Amino acid sequence: MKISLHFRSEELQKTGEAQKTFKDPQDKINDSLSNTPTYTWRVDLCKSEPHWKSWFEGLSSKFLSVSASKLLVLAGVDRLDKDLTVGQMQGKFQMQILPQAGHAVHEDVPDKVSNILSTFLVRNKFARPLDNFNQTFPAC
Repeated sequence: MKISLHFRSEELQKTGEAQKTFKDPQDKINDSLSNTPTYTWRVDLCKSEPHWKSWFEGLSSKFLSVSASKLLVLAGVDRLDKDLTVGQMQGKFQMQILPQAGHAVHEDVPDKVSNILSTFLVRNKFARPLDNFNQTFPAC
């Protein structure tokens, strides 16, 4: 499958500059397959900017209102808002801090995130452990 990502902005359109195209790194493999369909994703990210802030408004209170077991994995506690701080103190969710990671914890320390998630799933009985499973105990 070949995927081309096209990003357009109003500035590029006004200046008449050619559309930027980013291709999947596996294009060489995909091009060799003659019957593989080609998909194109066209997004004008600039037009979605007015909505960015609203995507996160009230997110903490919505997270806390869910009745299921919850886990919050963070790189640091410096950006916790009041709702999450109070909720964590009240034990409404498990919080795991990975200070050695950056913004994308799942990309920076995937092995640690995997251990945290598997322990959470076993502890809350969403999954069964294998014989050689080593639990990672929650810690901040």
